[in-house]
Amino acid sequence: MENRYHVLHVDDDVYIRKIIQHTLGTDFVLSSCTNGIEAMAWLEKGNMPDIILTDLRMPQLDGQELIGLIRNSSLYRSVPIIVLSSMEDSALKISCIEQGADDFIVKPFNPLEVKAKIKALLRRTNERQNFRLNFDSTHLSPLR
Repeated sequence: MENRYHVLHVDDDVYIRKIIQHTLGTDFVLSSCTNGIEAMAWLEKGNMPDIILTDLRMPQLDGQELIGLIRNSSLYRSVPIIVLSSMEDSALKISCIEQGADDFIVKPFNPLEVKAKIKALLRRTNERQNFRLNFDSTHLSPLR
């Protein structure tokens, strides 16, 4: 079996979680949490997703707070984050992006668009990581 990317989906809406599971389940390994507290507990157990999809309005710890915690973490700060939210306010979108989200998709959304954006973001992230690895290995001088 090929290595599939791992998506962490954080949303308290069962219907949205089912749509994401149906759309992404064949292409990605998918883990779901119902709020930011569950997501942080999942991460703190040593799980490492390749990308995080999060809603904003959730009980206990909302999406913006989750983004802040992830971006302030030395372990998870580079994990790409896509916000899926019914809130369309432009200032909120800007705030989320400035806080560290990589994309913002408004609900209702086309699940195939979400899948395409995930693949594009992961492709760009991997290209940057591969470039850094190759650059580091060819430009490091040995210590003498």
